[in-house]
Amino acid sequence: MEEDKECEVDALPGRVVTRMTMTGHAMRCGEGWFALVEELDRALAALDPGYRLFAIARTGGALVFDAEPSSPELANRFAAIVGSASEAASRNCEVCGEPGERSAICGVVEVLCAEHRAAAEAAGRRHREPPY
Repeated sequence: MEEDKECEVDALPGRVVTRMTMTGHAMRCGEGWFALVEELDRALAALDPGYRLFAIARTGGALVFDAEPSSPELANRFAAIVGSASEAASRNCEVCGEPGERSAICGVVEVLCAEHRAAAEAAGRRHREPPY
């Protein structure tokens, strides 16, 4: 598994792409979290259609959704919504979206289901073995 592989723009949820393009930043997380990210964007946009989105990433196996409301009065509600989404991401495989758990493989921390954890472990072992 590649750490923080930048996603293909075509695979991202449409409204999120538009919002990211407006701020000039990229999304860096696995496709398994895309539905969650799209749901989070919908919830924040319902609260504040003019919110700004700066970054979406995975850091230490956690979803980072760096957004700013257009009004400081919405900051606490924004934090609660983002916190709930981050908690949900911590239980879903970043690759496929199925139930998963935080795994550290070759120094990369991701949330993975059993299938993708096994694949990552196998890939990690191959990369650490001598090339002979």
